[in-house]
Amino acid sequence: MTQSSILERLSALDTNTVSDALDFLNLKGTAYDLKPLWNCPKIVGRTSTVKVGPKTSTAPTTHLLTPVIDAVTTDDRILVIAGGKDGLSCWGDIIANASKQKGIRGTIIDGMSRDIDGSSDIEYPVYGRGVTMVSARNRLVQIDSGNPVQMRGVTVNEDDYVVADRCGTVFIPANRIEEVLELGEKIDRRQNGMVQAVRGGQPVTEVMHDKQFEAIRPPSDASKSASASPRNPKEATIEDQQLVALFAESDTPAVSDALDKLGIPGQAFGIIPLTDYKKVTVGPAFTIRYVPASDPPGSVGDFIDDVAVGDVVVIDNSGRTDCTVWGDIMTQYAGIRGISGTVIDGVCRDVNRAIEDEYPLFTAGRWMRTGKDRVQVAAVNEAVGIGKVRVESRDIVVADANGVVIVPRARAREVAEVAQRIEQSEIGIRDLIVGGATIAEAREKLGYHTLQRKQ
Repeated sequence: MTQSSILERLSALDTNTVSDALDFLNLKGTAYDLKPLWNCPKIVGRTSTVKVGPKTSTAPTTHLLTPVIDAVTTDDRILVIAGGKDGLSCWGDIIANASKQKGIRGTIIDGMSRDIDGSSDIEYPVYGRGVTMVSARNRLVQIDSGNPVQMRGVTVNEDDYVVADRCGTVFIPANRIEEVLELGEKIDRRQNGMVQAVRGGQPVTEVMHDKQFEAIRPPSDASKSASASPRNPKEATIEDQQLVALFAESDTPAVSDALDKLGIPGQAFGIIPLTDYKKVTVGPAFTIRYVPASDPPGSVGDFIDDVAVGDVVVIDNSGRTDCTVWGDIMTQYAGIRGISGTVIDGVCRDVNRAIEDEYPLFTAGRWMRTGKDRVQVAAVNEAVGIGKVRVESRDIVVADANGVVIVPRARAREVAEVAQRIEQSEIGIRDLIVGGATIAEAREKLGYHTLQRKQ
């Protein structure tokens, strides 16, 4: 098999599928928290490894990475940089331009980048742990290249294969690439069959009932359209509709201020939107709690058929970021059934599907590794913890581009009333400013500094 055909086949798979294949083969290749540092395209290629470390002498040195960039002679290379330090840059716009000129496909750093706009401007993909403004000059130097490096606990060799996309980064040992590709393609076909089955109306409990190892078997009847309608038979109650309507004109900052004024803890810390949603998501909480898997493992997703139209699925995975509890099939099915959105104290995967479908997802992050055989459902519609907030079943969830707040159901009307008063005061302040008042005058007149003060 030629290198071009290998890369072509690998390019057809995403990190989620490759991660599943690595799991099946008991290979360690998923590198957590190496994410796109701008809105990067997916990159697929072979690794050129570099190790950096602290500078220990005062002698002048060649700028780190430049010898490796100059040595590249093929168009399949991805630079893989290990040894970065928090707060110090391993990358910048000048070497991004040099790499672009050499035909290098992208850079993956176990560390940080600066001048990220420079990389973005020339559409050069950079994946890593974050961004900084602090130069590596006289702080970090290149200490090795072309030898094995450690990337977030994964050993990466020169000429290994790598795939990086919105969900993260996976590395594939060069000597195992053919079996990973073969298995990944089987998993991909199986997943596509499952998606088609869901679209055809088959209950997701049947579609996703197989265990992880069974997922690579050819589907028996998953691709056949089911006669059952995909419409959700579980409609929202009148009371649910009334409570949701109370927050139809509110956003999370106003509700957060109302919660503060009433002394109610409800702001879900660390739970952020998958993208900058323009609309506010509101709905009653359908709560699920996950725990580590037993032996044999239990179910990961059978609850979804019990979720009503307009509900928000609220999943407590104890803040775990090493395995997911939500992917594209769940997104597809939730959208079909009119579920309002999903909030996870943990991570999700298959984010392209959620973004393209505009399905609201609020999580602690994203990663590609499956939760199958790692976690299982322990409780449904019981109290859970989300971002340090207690959430009871049927509490009201309000979520938008700012984050997520939880309103206790018994106090929903009270919170909504206070939130609306706060919003009206802020509208009044803005009107006064437009009319020529100073911000101090407007705030003083409408009591801005006491809006969220406890009663």
